[in-house]
Amino acid sequence: MKKLYFIIITLSIFHVSCEEEYFVDNLHDHIFILGHGGMGISVAHYPMNSYQGIQRAIDLGADGSEIDIQITKDSVLVCFHDKYLEPATNKSGAIHTQNWDDIKDATYNASPYKIYKIISLEQLFEYSHSVHKFYTFDIKFNNPDQSNASRDIFHRALIRLIEKYKIEESITIESPDPDFLVSLREKKPGLKLFIYNDYDEAIQIAIDHDFAGIIVRADEITAQQVAEAHDHNIMVAVFSATRRNQNEIIKKNVDIIQSDDLVDLLSRLK
Repeated sequence: MKKLYFIIITLSIFHVSCEEEYFVDNLHDHIFILGHGGMGISVAHYPMNSYQGIQRAIDLGADGSEIDIQITKDSVLVCFHDKYLEPATNKSGAIHTQNWDDIKDATYNASPYKIYKIISLEQLFEYSHSVHKFYTFDIKFNNPDQSNASRDIFHRALIRLIEKYKIEESITIESPDPDFLVSLREKKPGLKLFIYNDYDEAIQIAIDHDFAGIIVRADEITAQQVAEAHDHNIMVAVFSATRRNQNEIIKKNVDIIQSDDLVDLLSRLK
């Protein structure tokens, strides 16, 4: 059964209401609404990947959130996007060069973010009342040492957390590195893996490796390409979604939208 979403827009000047209908025809007949790193980059109330931003997205009604994941020198998974802690925080250096104890008190620098600390993925799931919402882990494997041994450390940290909180069915894991994803699956079969690339590269890699999905920039995929991916039973996730383009993104029948304007997207689909 296709889901039918309604959005009612009130034009108060003319005292007229018009109704737009969205017929969702994708692999689950449902568009999963995720905050991009929580509340996204278009809303300035919370820093990206903060506990408060992620929890706020869920409290507003999102299905879950995308989260950027890095790993410290002592194998702690950290929710953080940038390669270096500076200038976003009051600490410096790359996360993979630091122990967690050295950076766990790092706070964000820009106003109004200064009251917020960076958080580990363990803390997020320990504190959250929404463990089994839908999360996408965007892997930021920034360590110049791209050896199998280095990957293995990252893999095992992920698997420990996934198994501890029993979240295998409620997460996807995305990376631009197919080798990272393939070797992760060898250790933990059954994970839903998404390859991040432009459409032509991503769809071929996903087909070749039997990945669950692809992740592409919202403006760089067409409805026809989405349909092609669905023909191969491959899910399509998009990012860089804002008020400007979310109406058109919905009509492309993508499966997952990582939104930078969550309030607008929820108003359309909830």
